[in-house]
Amino acid sequence: MTTVSVSKGVFTFAEAFKKSKKTKNKSDSWVNTLFICEPWYLQYKENWNLFENEIKQLHHKTYSILLNDIVNYINSFSHSRQCVTPEGVIPTATLLTGVNQPDHVSQFTELINLIRENVTSHIAMINSQDGSTVKLLVENVVWQLINGFHMLDNSQDESDDENFEHKKRRLKKNQCTMRALQKWYDSKYVCNSPSKKKQNANTKRLLVVIIPDFESFHCNVLQDFVMIVSSYISKLPIILIFGVATSVSALHKSFPYHVSSKLLIKVFHSHSSPVYMNQVLENIFLTHTSPFHLSGKAFELLTDVFLFYDFSVTGLIQGIKYCMMDHYYGDNIKSLCCPREKIVGVVMDLTTEDLENIRQLLSFRAYLEKQNCREKIKLFEDDSFFREILCKEMLNLHDYLFSFYACVKLFFVFLKDLPKNILGKSVREIYSKCASENIASTQAFKECMQLINFQSQLKLVDSIKNALTAVNLSLEIATPIKPLRSTPKKNNLNDVAFGRDFGELFIKSVRVHLTTFLRQIENAKNETTTLVTNNTEDLDVDAETPLVNRYKLKEKLLRATRVDKVQSEFEMIRSRFVNYLEDVFTKGLQPPHTQTFYEIIFFNDVSSVKKQIVGSPRGAIHTALSNPIHYLQCKCCVLPSSESVADTLPDVCLAYKLHRECGKHINLYDWLQAFAAVLRPNEDDEQRYQDACVQLRFTRAVAELQFLGFIKSSKRKTDHVMRLTW
Repeated sequence: MTTVSVSKGVFTFAEAFKKSKKTKNKSDSWVNTLFICEPWYLQYKENWNLFENEIKQLHHKTYSILLNDIVNYINSFSHSRQCVTPEGVIPTATLLTGVNQPDHVSQFTELINLIRENVTSHIAMINSQDGSTVKLLVENVVWQLINGFHMLDNSQDESDDENFEHKKRRLKKNQCTMRALQKWYDSKYVCNSPSKKKQNANTKRLLVVIIPDFESFHCNVLQDFVMIVSSYISKLPIILIFGVATSVSALHKSFPYHVSSKLLIKVFHSHSSPVYMNQVLENIFLTHTSPFHLSGKAFELLTDVFLFYDFSVTGLIQGIKYCMMDHYYGDNIKSLCCPREKIVGVVMDLTTEDLENIRQLLSFRAYLEKQNCREKIKLFEDDSFFREILCKEMLNLHDYLFSFYACVKLFFVFLKDLPKNILGKSVREIYSKCASENIASTQAFKECMQLINFQSQLKLVDSIKNALTAVNLSLEIATPIKPLRSTPKKNNLNDVAFGRDFGELFIKSVRVHLTTFLRQIENAKNETTTLVTNNTEDLDVDAETPLVNRYKLKEKLLRATRVDKVQSEFEMIRSRFVNYLEDVFTKGLQPPHTQTFYEIIFFNDVSSVKKQIVGSPRGAIHTALSNPIHYLQCKCCVLPSSESVADTLPDVCLAYKLHRECGKHINLYDWLQAFAAVLRPNEDDEQRYQDACVQLRFTRAVAELQFLGFIKSSKRKTDHVMRLTW
């Protein structure tokens, strides 16, 4: 729609602006158009979609029971005969969400969808920024309850938008009061006819008000709001839902007795952030079926950011996504970071340039040194032969992953109940150590094996049973479990060849040996025998040297009364079992960097990712102001040195460089003169700093530096500012 006018003006058109459904996916469509033909991008997109679907399923499985309990609690108040509350008391559900604020959005979004499907469509969710005062809080609550709460998604069709706009015109925001809400509710659901009154006597259309960030609200605002709602509770069936990040004590501290007595509180406990994080990592990313894997250092960086910054699982997942993007971007050989069944097809699609890039990998050099001269020549000159070797080694790498993750979980079963938690108390901690170094050669591993060698018979039996359960779960993912042989093979570790029987065969052999040890330990006797030797034949003492002979006599008496303790049957089997575990973990827990072509599926570039994930705002601001070409990448900002200045620099950068040359107090007049001298070097002193354009640019630059926190006004001198950074 165009408008032609002689004069300038602003023209408004009713319902001329409508939200586009495709605005959210503009960036995605642009990326798809740019990289749609790139093999690495197609594989990245497929793998990330796989991760997203698994995360959604796990999230639904984790929170479905909790959210269904809340919905059932709310739904119980829709039947007036089943649940009767005291007069003036508001039914209140308190959800302890934990401190992971970024993850609350998904929880409350799913809760709202469940309430809308099973209870009522009249829902209001108010954040702290929308409830700074009681008037604003009541207006937003009434507005959303009457007009409907609409989340920001593109699934709404145009008819819903038109409906919403029609309702929006019907009631103004400043008219949204509790009296208006009561009038609307009576006209919509309270009928005057006797038949409809009887029909609605047993059911109520509830009004649900959700406050997701309880601690962010002002206490007085919430207190007044609760008292207002309490005065209308006999006429309006309102239910409150509080999202509390800390504990229930925050609720009691915010509300005095006369307010808390108006609430019928029921507490619902959500999973803590570390527990949910462990579930996401162990069930999705720390599995052999995952096409993308993190090295020990990268994994430790992401978990440290989670534990020491925000406790946000959403942030952790986005960090893994960034690592995936950095790993795949612009490198077609990373298309081999795919499921096992697609490896052969991807290898055949690689170009000669891609094969040459694979030959440059460091892990390939170690493999090359083990080959003879003829094999080395063929690996470099014959692409067909190199493709065959590449397929074979990638399949071996997937076999390694199967054994590695199975051994990590097996190792965790035996370590989780040991004292001191030497290597950690979760799978992610053990994985971080096993992926970083050869864990079997560390002193901590030897201490753990010693502690296992001290366990009782009952405890060891329980540990082996749990280990068998973990092994069976690993094998269930690969192939269905076949019944064990009635007479397993004898414990011969030499039969387990790490190259040939690596992967599923290796873990099956471990299962057979664990079953054998379990039967032997269960049937072993725990009785020890002692052999006492009284050798008095060698007690002759030479009388010539009494002092020396006295020590010899003491040693001979000690040997004569020595008690030889013979190990019991259980102790001998236990020592053999611990030796077997040492050999298995030595073979199965080799770090990923010992494998050929591990760089293809393991992300290890920690330094580049750390700059992006763990931000340093002070350093970034200093770099941007002192060396703007680092971010702008323009020719006009090129400087001979970092300390020099030029008139082509942005004004705030120029003012920043000049202020660094001053002391604690900066004279604004001198600062303006220096600023004008750089901008107008060929003009006179009086003309350049009296120029209105120069003064305007200088004033704006100073205001920006004050906003960034580099300077502040000084009370000692009116024409001076104080420098805050050094």
